[in-house]
Amino acid sequence: MKYKRILSVLLWSFLIIGEVVLGQEKIKNKWYLELEPLQFANNGWSVVGHYAIHNQLHIGSNLFASTLSEGLNDWVWNTNGKISLQAQQKIGVNVSIRYFFKAHPNPKGWLVSLPLGWERWTLTDLEVAESQDYRFWYLSPRIGYLWFPFTKARFYLIGEAIAILPIQTNGVLSYSNGNINIRSLIPFPSVGLGISF
Repeated sequence: MKYKRILSVLLWSFLIIGEVVLGQEKIKNKWYLELEPLQFANNGWSVVGHYAIHNQLHIGSNLFASTLSEGLNDWVWNTNGKISLQAQQKIGVNVSIRYFFKAHPNPKGWLVSLPLGWERWTLTDLEVAESQDYRFWYLSPRIGYLWFPFTKARFYLIGEAIAILPIQTNGVLSYSNGNINIRSLIPFPSVGLGISF
């Protein structure tokens, strides 16, 4: 698919540019792999991977899916009319740059990151069993903190404050009971459990 090729080219470009321009400083663990429990709580899954190209700079990718609980629908979607919404995220993918404020052989502490991503949803009005696909591209600026709770262990926790800013969307979807579109700003928290190696 076209979007997979674009994301793949971006990811490899970040890796090559980082290796050539920044060079490789001594880094204990170059790979970071994370799971996001909040996605699993929403009947979904999420896998995040990052590679340290510098002791302050990572590039990475995230693959995920979930089903929003009814209480979270209004957080993400604007609905007009009498729609009983079920929002199922079929797939989401992003590539990101993660920058740590302090240099360290095993990057940790305060960080900022900027993923560029794409998501595909199925939005269903349960009252009339009417479904449509909704797809969008987004930027997602974040600030967070990565913490190794044990001195010699490779396990870590990461918490982030996230903003999702849709940049290209399907617009408004029309249903027999009303219409749906995505909000222009979606803030939410994220917690990750990870291991570095």
